[in-house]
Amino acid sequence: MEMSRADIKPSNEEIKTLFDAVAPRYDAITHSYALRRRVEFFVHHAQGDCLEVGAGTGEIAKALKQRGHHVMATDISPQMVSQIRNKLGIEAFVCDAESLPFSDASFNTVIGAEMIYYLDYPDRFLSEAYRVLRPNGRLLLSSANASIARFYDRLRALLRAMGIGRGTYFDDPVRQFPTPKELTRLLQDAGFEIHTIQKTVVLPVGALDWLNRISEKTLLKHFGVFLFVTAEKI
Repeated sequence: MEMSRADIKPSNEEIKTLFDAVAPRYDAITHSYALRRRVEFFVHHAQGDCLEVGAGTGEIAKALKQRGHHVMATDISPQMVSQIRNKLGIEAFVCDAESLPFSDASFNTVIGAEMIYYLDYPDRFLSEAYRVLRPNGRLLLSSANASIARFYDRLRALLRAMGIGRGTYFDDPVRQFPTPKELTRLLQDAGFEIHTIQKTVVLPVGALDWLNRISEKTLLKHFGVFLFVTAEKI
């Protein structure tokens, strides 16, 4: 998959409109177990001053702040940024991830949770992340595992057709996700050294967390729904 703008993907401006519309109820329809696993990953690997890009309503930024990090957040959606400011009191800015309004070498950690596949030009975001990171700064990403995410997307569509699960997940038109190979190329082209790309959450059900933890240590990890990425500015 070529990671530039595709006709089937909404533009960044269209994504802004989608997220503006869903912002007031976004927390209620976010998958709680997926969010919990993301928070756990980002909190574990974050260091120093943190910037979350595409922060949504700021749940990850909130967790980082609670653990003593100085945190700033951005989102392309003004309504999402309003949620962050009103709910959390975290410094938050409306901007496109492909053009960050921060000076060079401003942060120790840049975080992008489930946002890279929404971008017109993800390579520009990665270049911006590299620019605003300090030497040896960390880039932490989560994304969908392309082949497995498509399976769950079809399953969710089938359940909705049966009247099950409507209104319990943010549905959007994006159906193309970067593969680990594509993420590797993008990160290396931007100058990052990749530490890990791990597949996680084989079964996206909170009650089966114990089984996920076991499965992620076996070959079953390749069926993980999400990709968690750690990389370093070198």
